[in-house]
Amino acid sequence: MSADHRDQPGHDVAWWDAEHRTRGVHDEVDPSVRAACLPLAPRTGAGAAVDLACGTGRHARWLALRGWSATGVDSSPGGLEVAAEAARARGVEGRCRWVAADARTWEPPAEVGLVVVAFVALPQLVERAAGWLAPGGRAVVVGHALANAERGVGGPRDPRLLHDVTALRDGARAAGLRVRLAAEVERPVRWDDGERRVQVDAVLVADRP
Repeated sequence: MSADHRDQPGHDVAWWDAEHRTRGVHDEVDPSVRAACLPLAPRTGAGAAVDLACGTGRHARWLALRGWSATGVDSSPGGLEVAAEAARARGVEGRCRWVAADARTWEPPAEVGLVVVAFVALPQLVERAAGWLAPGGRAVVVGHALANAERGVGGPRDPRLLHDVTALRDGARAAGLRVRLAAEVERPVRWDDGERRVQVDAVLVADRP
């Protein structure tokens, strides 16, 4: 996700445009996102999914391959260009829609069955996603946990860009969602020096009753 305002922590849109165009596309689905979404099947009337702050759209494309009508939202036009090209190459362009918008203020035009937010911290994130879900819909939030700054590798160190599991859980409950999972998840990652290290993720899975 790219920041559009000067008071937003993290990098701006121009930085993300350059980063996405340089790195190009990758299709590796986050394991926590995969585990939370695999049990779901698109249902009539609730087969729409949102990949919010999607970057180059890896999760939107994966959801499209699984039959969802996926909307990827990001403020980086460069990231969305890469995402659209990859969707065409993988034959899912008809099931993907790309929207250049500020993920902090964008709203879907109708209720959706699934919201995925991976590795971006946004204000009122869970509460907003909860308001978009159709009955039976699911919100999946995965990102660097606060604890990762102390005992994990990778990711930002600014606490404003990290997730507090308790806050995610409480926000979901306050928004009327049924929390399936709210936890810190340690997972091994291969670091730049070739050694395997640990990354600490915060994971929230919550459903609209």
